[in-house]
Amino acid sequence: MNDRNKTRLIIACLLCANIAQAKVTLPSIWGDNMVLQQQSEVHFHGKATAGKAVTLNASWNKSSIKTKSDASGHWSAAIRTPAAGGPFSISISDGETLELKNILIGEVWFCSGQSNMEMPVKGFRGQPVFGSQPYIASADPNRPLRLFTVKNDWSTTPKEDVEGHWSLSSPKEVSTFSATAYFFGNMLQKILGVPVGLVHCSWSASKIEAWMDKETLAGIPEVDLSVLKNKEFGYPNGTPTLLHNAMVQPLEGFPVKGVLWYQGEANSNEPALYKKLFPALVAQWRRFFRSPDLPFYYVQIAPWQSGNKDELDWAWFRQAQLELMKEVPNVGMVTTTDAGSEIFIHPPYKIKVGERLAYWALAKTYGIDGIAYSGPIYNSCKLNDKTVEVQFDYGEDGMTPENEELKGFEIAGADGKFIPAHAEIIGGSSIVKVWNETIAAPKEVRYCFRNYKEGNLCNNAGIPASPFRAILK
Repeated sequence: MNDRNKTRLIIACLLCANIAQAKVTLPSIWGDNMVLQQQSEVHFHGKATAGKAVTLNASWNKSSIKTKSDASGHWSAAIRTPAAGGPFSISISDGETLELKNILIGEVWFCSGQSNMEMPVKGFRGQPVFGSQPYIASADPNRPLRLFTVKNDWSTTPKEDVEGHWSLSSPKEVSTFSATAYFFGNMLQKILGVPVGLVHCSWSASKIEAWMDKETLAGIPEVDLSVLKNKEFGYPNGTPTLLHNAMVQPLEGFPVKGVLWYQGEANSNEPALYKKLFPALVAQWRRFFRSPDLPFYYVQIAPWQSGNKDELDWAWFRQAQLELMKEVPNVGMVTTTDAGSEIFIHPPYKIKVGERLAYWALAKTYGIDGIAYSGPIYNSCKLNDKTVEVQFDYGEDGMTPENEELKGFEIAGADGKFIPAHAEIIGGSSIVKVWNETIAAPKEVRYCFRNYKEGNLCNNAGIPASPFRAILK
C-alpha cells in the first residue's frame, strides 16, 4: 500500500471513529415503546461526543431543547411531558440523530421488592399463580400497557445503566412479568383509560437495606457498612446498597407516579430494625424520584409457616408493618390474611394482591370516590365487663361475617397465656367483641397473630383485616 492510500485509510478510520462517537447513547430506561409520566419533568441524560451541542426534539413540543456534553461526553436535559396520550417520538442529536419511537404518555409505577414481587404471571415452577392463564391468553400487545423489567445486578458503586427494555404487553411478555405488578397495572389501565407503564425492579430474597443508598444507611447505626470493603459477596441481594447502586441509581431522572413494594420476608427476624429502615427507604426514594409526597403502597407479608406455623416471628413483623402504616405519611398497606399458603412462601393469590394495590392507588392517588381500599385495621380496644371490644378502621360500611363466630381471635389474662377466644361483630358496627368464659380480666387480645393462622374477618368489600396484637390499658 502506497503512502497516499495509507493516508486515505487513516482519514477514513478517523471519520468512522468520529461518527461512532457522535451517536448519542441513553440509559436503557429511555427507549422505544416506553411510557413517560404525564405532566412531569423528565431529566434525560446520556453520552455524546465530548463538547458537542446536543438537541432534543419531542413531537409533542414545538420547541427544541438544547444542551452541551461535557469533557467526558455526558449531557443532561429536562423535558416537560403533556397530558396522557401518544404515540409520540423524541429525537436526540449531536450531529447524528437518535430517534425514540412509539412513546406513550401516561401513568408510570415503580414496582420493587423480593420474590413475591418477582414471581411471574405464569408462576414459579411448581408454584402457580391461580387464575393467571386467561390474563396471559388475552394479553394484547396493542393495549397501552407497557412493561420494563430491570435485570438482576449488583455493584459496590453507583452504575449508569441497567439491562432491560420496554416491551408491549404480548402473551409472552406478560407471562414472565411480575404478577403483582401486572395485575395492578391491568386494573389501573382499564379504569383510568390512559397508558400505563410498569417498571419492575426486584430480586428474590433481597433485604430492604440492599435497596438503599450508602448515605441513608449511614444514619442507621445497626446496619454494618464495613462489609462493603469486601471484594466478594456471597449474598449480594442481602448486602447494603448493592442493589440500589446497580438497579435503582441508573434510573435517575425518570419520573414515576408511585411505588409498589412487596418485601419483608428476608427481614422478618428484625422487625424493630425494619421500623427504622422502611421509613428511611421511603424518604430516600421520594428524594430520588423528586417527589416529596410520592405514594408508596406496600404488601403485608402473607401467612406462611416459616419455622413453625405457631411461632411468632412473622407475626411480630406483620405488627411492625401495621404500625408503619400509621407512622409513615402517604403510604398504604395491602392485607393478605386470606392470601397466604401454609407450605409455600410464594402464595398463589397474586391477583388479589395486585388488585388490592390498585384499590389503594385508585382511591388515594387518583381520588376516585366509592372504592374501598383497605381491610379492617385495628384502632383501639376497651374492656366491657369480661368482654374486650375492638374498634376497627375501614369497617364503617360494615364487616363480615355478621351473626356467626369469627375465626382467628385469641385472648390472654394476667398470666400472658393466650387461648382461643369467641368473637362476634356487634351488629351494624365496626366493633368486634372478644371473650373467653375462663378469663375474668382480659389483658391482651390478638388476631391471626401467628406465622400462619387463618381468620375470616373482612369488611363489606371482602378485604381482610390485618393481624394485630393489643394490650388493654
